[in-house]
Amino acid sequence: MTGAVAGAAVAVITWQQLVHTPWGLPGHRGVFWFSTLIASRWVIDRPGTAIRIAATSSCLILVLDPAVGGQVVPYLVAALLVDRAAAAQAIRRYPWLLLPLAPLIYLVGVLSPFMHNLGISPLGTVLAGMWFYIQGHLLWGAVAGVGGLGVGISGRKLMRRLDASGR
Repeated sequence: MTGAVAGAAVAVITWQQLVHTPWGLPGHRGVFWFSTLIASRWVIDRPGTAIRIAATSSCLILVLDPAVGGQVVPYLVAALLVDRAAAAQAIRRYPWLLLPLAPLIYLVGVLSPFMHNLGISPLGTVLAGMWFYIQGHLLWGAVAGVGGLGVGISGRKLMRRLDASGR
């Protein structure tokens, strides 16, 4: 059953990278990939789950669209941070403690626009324009944290029930 969860998570993350949603809001795609990382880590509940899913998704994305390149780096960094946070005893005991951390973790998503803008503008100009991206990533990181944790906790309860029933 955990293989199906991991496979679905990889599919969602890969799909959202290859099929761009035209909302035009910085950080909005995190609702798809970041919430999926959080949910799958919580459902599977094994150390290293998020980083394995992010690495698999990143490899698949790079095979399907090599031009994406460094845009997979935020997935890997965020996954590492999600795994570390989920392993903390306080968060394992009180999962809601992940909610204020989620927007902060999701700030790794500003790496892509920062590097892109740095390639076409001087550092001073880029830094002055980053607040718009930071606000968007904090907002969507909070939304992804709530959604991912909600799905993850519900999914974990369902997995425990399925394991107890012997399926």
